[in-house]
Parts: sequence; structure tokens; C-alpha cells
Amino acid sequence: MSFLSDFWNTVSSSTGSAVDRIYHSPAKQWVAQFAPAGSAAGLAAANQTPIVPMQHYVTVTAQKTVLLYDRILFRTFYAAVHSTILVHDDSGEVRSLSTFSSLDPALTAIDKHAGERMVQGARTLLEYAPFRGSQFASTIALIAVEAVDYAKPLLSTLQKLSSVAGATFFSAAAPLAEPLLTGIQALAEVAGGSGTQIVYAGNLPLHTGIFLLAATEVSGFNWADYSFGSDYTLLYQGAPVTGFPYMVLTIEAADERPNWRQIPAIQAAEATLDDAVKAAGRKIAVAGSDEQNKVEDALFAFRWVCLNCEDLCPEDGTRVADVAVAQVKALIAAGSSLNLSDGTRGLDEIAAPAAAPSGFSLKSIALFPRER
Repeated sequence: MSFLSDFWNTVSSSTGSAVDRIYHSPAKQWVAQFAPAGSAAGLAAANQTPIVPMQHYVTVTAQKTVLLYDRILFRTFYAAVHSTILVHDDSGEVRSLSTFSSLDPALTAIDKHAGERMVQGARTLLEYAPFRGSQFASTIALIAVEAVDYAKPLLSTLQKLSSVAGATFFSAAAPLAEPLLTGIQALAEVAGGSGTQIVYAGNLPLHTGIFLLAATEVSGFNWADYSFGSDYTLLYQGAPVTGFPYMVLTIEAADERPNWRQIPAIQAAEATLDDAVKAAGRKIAVAGSDEQNKVEDALFAFRWVCLNCEDLCPEDGTRVADVAVAQVKALIAAGSSLNLSDGTRGLDEIAAPAAAPSGFSLKSIALFPRER
């Protein structure tokens, strides 16, 4: 079993078991709920609409993170947020994107007496990830790590790994998934779980909305008393909450992926095809030539990448591949005037040769909006 498959099984197990195995912290009956639309008047993200497999691209944003200093038992600490979003597809493949970031970018040890609380604004946890599967799970934690000698370099390393992996492309994050998650678990183990301020691990319903994680007992929480400000500040009877730490997440779904041209695998395949077309020049139209064969090989590789791209919904990958094939065939056809027929012709009978193709580019491919 792969590392991510094993991690998926951990997250999808009972909440108490998952929290203990990942963060070495006992599970608590804290609030982890979608907010009813009535509690977020004026916030479009509160609308709960189904996330459709093979069609939607999902974005998860931590809109507001609030950590109260008076809940920390030690004098100085580093505050950080960890999230791992996992998608389980019908073939059994598990894909994930993990983020780890300090609430203080400079990783400065914070004195709990320095102020009342620390607040972080919007931070993307997952950006336009294709929902290619049947299940959606997450583990999210707000952690306060005691400022001891080992903490700063470990936190810095995890933050750098997260930055390299990014929150956008499954393909770019895959090689770093295991070291990043293993490091976070090691950090939590060394800290003994005492610094876990908010934690959630489990499956998520397949719909959009505002998801609240709060370190307050769910038994005493009533949505009738709570609402959100325009900046996602949690309000209790109209006033900002100051009694417990919390995170406000938004889960959104879109029919389009505006950054699809930046998918690393597609960019690399596009560059290879572009180089082959430019190198072929006018010989791109000469049937059986090495130049044309190299273009066709590059086109085949480009098509394979599109059809197997984990960062696009399958239908969209197929469309990119089909349009690329049509474009290259058009380039070959445009150069066909180079082929001379048998026999002798006068200079005035020979048409001017077609210009060499300038290359191949995705810029002319309008993938979205989808054709219906």
C-alpha cells in the first residue's frame, strides 16, 4: 500500500483514531461544521451546492484563523497551520495537496503576553484542484509549538517544503507529500500534542460552503447565536468571538480552471512539441521525413500527457489533446504546397512556398467555457 493510501485510511478512520495517529493529540468534541446560509448573510461562499465529479475544480481557502494567546500554556511559541486535502478517485488512486505555514512569516517566537491574539487573513489551501473522484477528505490543524531549539529549523524546513509543493497542482506536490506529512507528524509527536489548538480529520460532504473549526464544545454551540462578518470574522451575538481559537474555511467549486496552461506536465510537453515544430520548419509537410516523424512523436507524447493529466478533469484533458492534434495537422496541411508534382514546370507555375511554421502554442486554445 502506498504512503498516501495509508494516510487516506488513517484520515477516513474514526475521528479520534485519526487525530491521535496524525497529531498525537486526544480527539475532542469540538465544532467542525458547515455553517447554515442564514449565519452568513451576504457571503456567497455560504451557498451549499453539490461538487460534481469529473466536472468541478475545487478551491479551499482558510479565510480567517484566530489564535488566542491566553489558551497557550507556555511562554513563547511558534504558531502554524497544517492542512492536507485528499481526493480518492474511482480507480483507488489517492491524490493530495498539503500546506504548512507559520502564522508569523518570520518564524519569530511569540510571547503570549505580547498581545491579545494573532489573526491571519485568507490563505489558499487548495486551488482549482479537479475533483476526479468519489470521496473528499481533509486533515486540518492549528498548532502552537513551544519555542525550543529544535522547533525553528524544523518549522522552517516544513514551510519550505510546503512552498515548493504549492497548493495548486497534484503532480507538483506528489514527490513531496511523504516527507512533508512525515515531518508534520514528527513535529506533533515531539510536541506531544499539547500544542494542538484546533484539529480536524475526516471525510467532507461533497458540497460547497463555509466550514467552521472551533475549539469549543459542540454540545454548547448553537448557530442561532453565531454569524460571520464580511471578512469572515466569527461573531457571537454580533460581537467578534474572543473566547476560543477558530478557523473559517470556504470550499468552492468552479466549472473552469483558469490556470490550466501552467500545469507543469502540460507546459513541458508543449515546449517539446513547440521545439519539434520549429526544428522541422518547412519539412514538417514532407511525408516520412525525420522532421515530420519527430513532430508526430512529440504530438503523441503531448496527447498522452493531456489524457493522463491528474490536474485536469478528464473531459478537459481530452479537449486540449484533440485541439492540439487539429492544430498540428493544420500546420502540416499548410506546408503541403512544398510538395512538387511529377513533371517539369516553369517558374511561373510554381507557387511561392509556404512559410515555415512559427511553432506550437497553447495560447490559441480556448478550453473554457466548456462547449455544451
